[in-house]
Amino acid sequence: MVHFALIQLTKKHTEIFGTFLEIILNNNWDLTIYYNINSDEYSFLPYYMNLFEKNFEIKGTNELCDDKDNYDYFIWTSSSDENYIPECFKSIEYSERSIYIQHQSAHKKDYMYKSICVSPVINLESLQTYILPIYKNYKKVHYSFFQDKKVIFGIVGGIRTLKNGKLLDRDLEMIKKTIEKYPNENYEFYFFMRKFDWMWITKKYPFLVKNPKIRGFFGLKTKDLVEKLRVVKYVLPIAKKGGWFYWQRLTGSIPLAINLNIPLIIDENLAKIYGLDNYSILYKDNLEEIFDSVLNMQDSVYYEYILKNVRYKREICKINEKNFLDICIGTGEPNSLDYDES
Repeated sequence: MVHFALIQLTKKHTEIFGTFLEIILNNNWDLTIYYNINSDEYSFLPYYMNLFEKNFEIKGTNELCDDKDNYDYFIWTSSSDENYIPECFKSIEYSERSIYIQHQSAHKKDYMYKSICVSPVINLESLQTYILPIYKNYKKVHYSFFQDKKVIFGIVGGIRTLKNGKLLDRDLEMIKKTIEKYPNENYEFYFFMRKFDWMWITKKYPFLVKNPKIRGFFGLKTKDLVEKLRVVKYVLPIAKKGGWFYWQRLTGSIPLAINLNIPLIIDENLAKIYGLDNYSILYKDNLEEIFDSVLNMQDSVYYEYILKNVRYKREICKINEKNFLDICIGTGEPNSLDYDES
């Protein structure tokens, strides 16, 4: 029996657990998670235990070094943990059994022989494998749109700026201009992020708390976040042209929307990077190009986008499992995953 250790040394990136948990469960492998769950108020792990109906064995990260000889493979889920990786795992013996999930190319180190990047924009010759953190459709928890005349757009995740307030990753000006052009229509923008991130960005951009078309939901635990997203009709990455999401990192709003079956509204260039151009609602330069059409979209058209989303998810899940098996044990022969389009 193959035994995996899945390791998260800090509070970041537990949202990507789902893909790897699903593949390991699908192959009937053993799994132990090393992660200080009680110190992370935003952890996705309780959500995944509900999703997969599985109480995973969770141990503190302080036990990892003592247990290191109990495992065949180690999955290090966050490349930003590089400064906390114990020295004993940097030897050839353990490096050859370690798979590092790379969220930025700058985190790649020489001892990371096997790496998985979560976005095609993380472009290094030494990164052998790409896996978008997607998992299959689960009817019992996944997207069920509440019928409401008001159209809700969701923007999920922190918004990064320089000290002078210049935005690095998202185009807030596009949201502001859209509201100014459509002041009376029945819609709202919901922003979801961690409490500190919301406090920081609203100091730099006070219109986020002053405009009645915008509502901020900050500091939600994962269960509450997923429940609130059930009223969101579309997710918008609002990626800044030439910003971080085009050359440095993944925006987590993309896999979150896909996993929850919420149609994405995305610019055509970013969509092409992820092969989403046939599955999403596209604009070229700004949201105003398609805003009328999404506000007045017929239900039949809207539900076709949901079905397209499920089809995309099926394709990506199969590729993910093959790539994971290739990099771990070199078989490339995934088990059959049972996909549900309903």
